[in-house]
Amino acid sequence: MARRDLDEWLWQIGTELQRLSREVAPGGPKLARGSAWQPRVDVAETSDSLVIKAELAGIGSEDVRISLDLKTHTLLLRGVRSEEDLQEGARCGYHQIEIDYGEFEREISLPEVPIEAGGMGAQYRNGFLIVIIPKALEPSTKVLMRRTITVRKTHV
Repeated sequence: MARRDLDEWLWQIGTELQRLSREVAPGGPKLARGSAWQPRVDVAETSDSLVIKAELAGIGSEDVRISLDLKTHTLLLRGVRSEEDLQEGARCGYHQIEIDYGEFEREISLPEVPIEAGGMGAQYRNGFLIVIIPKALEPSTKVLMRRTITVRKTHV
């Protein structure tokens, strides 16, 4: 490949990556604020609520904090996944490491629909955190800007 063709190809790749990053994260890049990893998240809308489902396998419900910011219309998930020893007191040598450990933080932009923060609830089941935020009939005029909730652990 000639140098000119290589430069053109690299320029096209860079342009495409910039376009994709704008589509994935509109409003520019966001700093992870020191978090090592981010959980995968689904956001769905039903006729009466927003449902956020986060993949948090290996994390205790007591290690997750959830807050809703009405001013920015975002949900913030914070927590930590601790690395457990495979055998008590035994040291091991890893051959492959793919699971992320440590603190995480994920800010989720919610759809622009009126929501009722007072009815928000969360449950943790089978490695998934499910947050349900009821829709409101009209936009809230309350002074409440941020709400933090406790996660309930349910068994199936």
